[in-house]
Amino acid sequence: MDLQDLGLLELKEKFSIHFKEDSFNLIKEIPGGLEIECPLHIGLSLNTILRTPTRILLRLGEFKCRDAPKLYQKISKFNWAPWLIGQVPEVESAATNSRLFDSRKIEKAIQDGVLQYYRHKPVKKKYLEHLEKTDKALLPTIYFRAVDDVCTISLDTTGERLHLRGEKILTGLAPIRESLAALLLKELQTHLPPTNNTLIDPMCGSGTFLLEAHAENAHTTGREYSFMHTPVVLDNPQALKKLATIPQERFRDLLGFEINPEVVALARKNVEASGIKIERADLFDGVSAPYQQAAVIINPPYGIRVGEKSEINLPYYLKIIESVKNKFAPELLGIIVPSDYKLKSNQTFKIHSARPFKNGGIEVVFYVLGFK
Repeated sequence: MDLQDLGLLELKEKFSIHFKEDSFNLIKEIPGGLEIECPLHIGLSLNTILRTPTRILLRLGEFKCRDAPKLYQKISKFNWAPWLIGQVPEVESAATNSRLFDSRKIEKAIQDGVLQYYRHKPVKKKYLEHLEKTDKALLPTIYFRAVDDVCTISLDTTGERLHLRGEKILTGLAPIRESLAALLLKELQTHLPPTNNTLIDPMCGSGTFLLEAHAENAHTTGREYSFMHTPVVLDNPQALKKLATIPQERFRDLLGFEINPEVVALARKNVEASGIKIERADLFDGVSAPYQQAAVIINPPYGIRVGEKSEINLPYYLKIIESVKNKFAPELLGIIVPSDYKLKSNQTFKIHSARPFKNGGIEVVFYVLGFK
């Protein structure tokens, strides 16, 4: 998913707010990700303030290696004291054009190497006690990558993927992932004026887009992260950067509409105490309700996911666009459309941007449209 430029945009915005006295060095953009250099305490804190990443890895080392015995030696001599508390770590591995490619051998070499390290440098009792009372699923995973026999070792600082905010209670049919919703909102906002706007989702489902817009500047504190279970943080929990409070929201009003009464009830539970308004309404009912300075974002059915492929085609999406224009008279519309149905600018709308990606394994395009 090549939306990393939008992730970089969020990173720059949040850095300018929370870490004014510090900076980061962008090493490179990679498909689906960013590689940056910044102080450790800031890198760990990014887990709690960024809305667009899936996870944040800490690069621990890079070296050349062609076989499992050599990998074992490298791992057994690495300084694991700041990062592990006595666990046999889970390992995620991937290899491209490398002689070290067997995931089972890689996992065994790394785990055996860590155990060998523990034999020479026993883990402190206080960490072993912490390990005993900690859910093992919360502990950091080691990520191994080999490309052309150059190996990198990284530590997962996140744990459960970052789109699991610990906030939303219920999900509806075919929801969009929260981190992806945050990226698409960022794309929509790049085409909006800086003044406050009303954001409307006329097929809001469980309310993901609206919740992400509401919490754009929030700190995600309702969950645990893997970095919380590393010696470097356990020894100095105050090392994490104190974060700024950002009360303002990008949108003045957040409105959701949904035709299914059961889904409306579900969405209302999700948005309690947020100020988001959810109402039951049919986008195609023809009742006009324009809003000042409104933007609309919508993730309509794709057919493939909801079992109605015969009814969902290009005219269906054009009907949605026309209904949005007539019902809300928005400045902009952001809409997800399967890549099979290509939109083209016409006398009704102009395409400002088109961002292809995959949602639930389906190739789609996020269009930002302006109306004529």
